[in-house]
Amino acid sequence: MKQIKRVLKKIPKSFPDAVKDKKLLSPPLLALRSVTSKSGKGVYASSDTLFRGAVFGRDSLEVAEDLMRLKPRLVRHILTTLAHLQGLHSSDVSEEEHGKIVHEYRTRIVDGKQLDHVSKHIFEQLSSRWGGTDDELAYYGSIDATPHFIRVVGRYCQFYGDAFLKKSIKRRDGRIELMRDSVILAVDWLMDKLADSSSGLLEYRARNPEGIENQVWKDSLEFYVHQNGELANHAQPIASIEVQGLVYDALRQAALFFPDRQQEFCARAETLRDRTLALLWREDTSYFALGIDHTDEGTIRPIETQTANPAALLDTTFFDDLSPEQQQIYIQGITRNIMGADFLTDAGIRSRSLSENRLIKFWDYHGSFTSWPKETYDIAKGLRRQGFPKLARELENRLLNVMKVSRGYPEFVYVDFRGRVLAGSPRRLKHGRLSVVNSTNKPETVQAWTVSAILAITSGQPSLIGAGGPAQSDWQHELEQEILSHIPHVPALRNAKALAARYPDYPYQLQEAHES
Repeated sequence: MKQIKRVLKKIPKSFPDAVKDKKLLSPPLLALRSVTSKSGKGVYASSDTLFRGAVFGRDSLEVAEDLMRLKPRLVRHILTTLAHLQGLHSSDVSEEEHGKIVHEYRTRIVDGKQLDHVSKHIFEQLSSRWGGTDDELAYYGSIDATPHFIRVVGRYCQFYGDAFLKKSIKRRDGRIELMRDSVILAVDWLMDKLADSSSGLLEYRARNPEGIENQVWKDSLEFYVHQNGELANHAQPIASIEVQGLVYDALRQAALFFPDRQQEFCARAETLRDRTLALLWREDTSYFALGIDHTDEGTIRPIETQTANPAALLDTTFFDDLSPEQQQIYIQGITRNIMGADFLTDAGIRSRSLSENRLIKFWDYHGSFTSWPKETYDIAKGLRRQGFPKLARELENRLLNVMKVSRGYPEFVYVDFRGRVLAGSPRRLKHGRLSVVNSTNKPETVQAWTVSAILAITSGQPSLIGAGGPAQSDWQHELEQEILSHIPHVPALRNAKALAARYPDYPYQLQEAHES
């Protein structure tokens, strides 16, 4: 995302600003239509300025999981598009690899229309850096899209049967193959990466000096930072905690897809899980470290920083095969931390813990003062899966309220030290002085994975996909009641008066920060 921001700095001032404050909240189905490809490519990351008309692998897969039961046809379009764009060659410029799922795909013509001036400028600049042509850009700089693809195909087949694996896919080189072949390529890519890993985890390292440095969903440069303020060493491989949960799920799905290799995939999944627990679990905090990097000499170094990332493990099968005693330790630790004062806000979950807000000198894109609806909903799904439906509802209610407060489906929202939602550009100054936010990013107003989260919540989808969670054990019930007694209860507010009382209008003005 930072690469696109740098590109935007070079746009001539005469270009129109495509971001407009929304006066009314569009219905979620209408918002979904605004990000859905009319040419069968699935979804675009947003309908706003930066990502309009761009297909992102991880964003599309997130939408597919959220809408698995609601929009199966859209899910099929997403998966076939990503299979079509799957890597077939090796390139240091585009970072393409055989079997790898695309990170970002842009074209000069979108749904039969030429790009507007801003989108055209972004396309041309990124294409020149990432090996695109005059008409098309396919960039593969993400480590998480490939295991996520395997997991989503697996979940789709669980709901609708494995006939989908026999669907014909036309590849970019013109060859016709089956979806099953795409899954095999993706699994083989994943196994090769794990075999080459220095830590035993799935690691990333940019091949293109002008590529994305952090090749995971929190891709801002500042996010991977040690507790002493030192940024992670991008000259060596880096691994992130939430990616390991995706990998574990992908390997378990692969074991179901390919029974003849079941033992191989299950053994690799178990090894990865045990290695993750050994490297990243912290007994003193009952929580996971963010990930690992390496010194220049190659020594593994944990990134101890407290972030929301470990909570993504709740919506995976990562803990399922551990003993009940072990499951309780890890699930209880994550749940207590993520629903505590360090993370919980009126908007949802902070990206980085409040106690570590001074690690970065400004309000960074994925920092202590941002809450991402995508991440909050992922955590809500995980809480429900692990037997905490009331805690999940607390997060879902906050998301529903934030959509009304922001009058859109924002990429993220800013939250202050007290966890209050900053409403955006000033409309009324009735609740104190205007806040000046020292940051680098203005959120997109209609983000696809925010739309899909709201659609899933309002449709009651969690109960449809079997994510209602198991019957509560004694410890789960006691933990849920303990947490509920300590956190502010936030209902889903339906009238303007109640919403204004619970979410006063705290406006802010964005002041461009100087990046570290």
